[in-house]
Amino acid sequence: MSEHSIVEISNFKSIHLQNERNLYVYLPPSYEQAQDTKYPVLYMHDGQNIFHPAFNGQSWNIHHVVNKLIEQGEMQEIIIVGIENMKEERANEYSFHTLDEDSLQVPPALACIQPKGELYEKFIVNEVKPFIDEQFRTKKEAKYTALMGSSRGGAITYHIGLKRPDVFSMLAILSPYFYYVDPHTLQEFSQVNIPVQKVNHKKIWVDVGEYEGVLIRVEHVKDIANKLLTCGYQYGEEVAYYQDDTAAHTEADWEARVHMPLLYFFGKETKLADVELKGRSIFGLNEKAGSLNAVKTYSNGVKVTELQGEYQVADKGVVSIAKDGTIIPKSVGKTVVQFQSEGIVSSKEIEIVDYLSDRVPVSIQVNSKDALLDALRVYADLPLKKVDSHHFYNRFILPIDTGLGFRLYLDDGKGES
Repeated sequence: MSEHSIVEISNFKSIHLQNERNLYVYLPPSYEQAQDTKYPVLYMHDGQNIFHPAFNGQSWNIHHVVNKLIEQGEMQEIIIVGIENMKEERANEYSFHTLDEDSLQVPPALACIQPKGELYEKFIVNEVKPFIDEQFRTKKEAKYTALMGSSRGGAITYHIGLKRPDVFSMLAILSPYFYYVDPHTLQEFSQVNIPVQKVNHKKIWVDVGEYEGVLIRVEHVKDIANKLLTCGYQYGEEVAYYQDDTAAHTEADWEARVHMPLLYFFGKETKLADVELKGRSIFGLNEKAGSLNAVKTYSNGVKVTELQGEYQVADKGVVSIAKDGTIIPKSVGKTVVQFQSEGIVSSKEIEIVDYLSDRVPVSIQVNSKDALLDALRVYADLPLKKVDSHHFYNRFILPIDTGLGFRLYLDDGKGES
C-alpha cells in the first residue's frame, strides 16, 4: 500500500477571528496516484494533537488508526483536516456559553468570559472548508463531510453540527464538555443547548468514559443522546452512543476508541458479535440515577451502549429497567436481569438494598519520584493542592460511580495544556 502524507498549512489567517493558526491535512495512501478520485473529509478540532503528541506525550495518532482500517479493508479512504487550537483562546473559541471565572472561581482552563463559538463556526464554514475544497480533491457535499472533537472540541462539534447540517452530516462528539461541575459543591452549570427538533444529519456519534471525573459526567452525555432520540433521530441508524467503562479524559483514551466513529461514518456493514451487561450489581432503594450499561460489540470492533433495549427481569417486584438501562428500584431483594439482542443474551444478578449513599468521601494523594516544575499542575480530573514539588493532595465528596484518571497540566499563565 502507498504511503499517506500529512501537509502542514502554516499560519492560516482568519478574518472572522482575527488570528492565524496551522492546519494539518492527512491525505490517504491513494491520493497521489488516483488523480481522478475525490474523497470524503473529516474536520477535527485540537488539530495539533491528532497526528502529533500533546504535552503529555499522547496523541490521537489518527493517521495510524485510519491507515490500519484502510489496509484491513474496513473503511473507505478519507481526507482529515486538523485545525489547531489557539491555546489561551481555546475556551472562548470552542464555546457558545459564558462561564465567568471570577464569580464562580472557575479554573482558567475551564473559564469562558467571551464566547466566540459563532465566530469559530464562521471560520470553519466560510474560511477553512472553502480553502480545503479548493486545494484538495474533496467531496464537498454535506453528506460526505464529518466534524469531530473531544472535551470542549466535542461540545463545539455538537453545537456547530446541530446548527449546520447543510455543511456537516456526520458528527463525532467524544467526551463532550456539556456542564461545568464545581468540584467542591457539585453545583452544575449548563454549557449546552438542548436539542429541540430533528435536522438532516446522516449520523451522530456520542460517547463518554466512566473515568472522566466530575467534569464530564456520564449522565450529562447520556441525557443529550436520549434527547436526540426524543427529537426523532433513529437509534443505531442515525445516533449511536457508547459508554466506555475504562476510559479517562486523555488523548490516549480517544485514540483507543476513535476507530468506532470512523467505522460508523465511513466503514462497511458489520454484524453483532457479542452483548454484555456492565455496571454495578448493588443499588439502593433510594437511588434515582443508577443504571446498567448494555454494551453491544460488533465484528469490526465498534461498541455501542443500547439506549432502546428490552430487559427481562426474573422478579419484577424487585426492580424494573428502562430502555436506556436506568434502574428503577421497587423493593429490597435480589433478582436476575437479562438483556437480549439479535439472539445473543447477557444476564446479571441485581441486588436492591435499603439505602445507598449517592455521595462518597474521597481523599487523593499523589507522590512524584521526580520533582515537578512550578508550572506543572496535577489533576485527578480534579485539582490537587501542592504540598511541595513531590507531593499533592486534596479531599472531595464525590457522586457515586465517579471514576478518576491522573494527568499533568502545563500552566503557562494563559491557559493549561
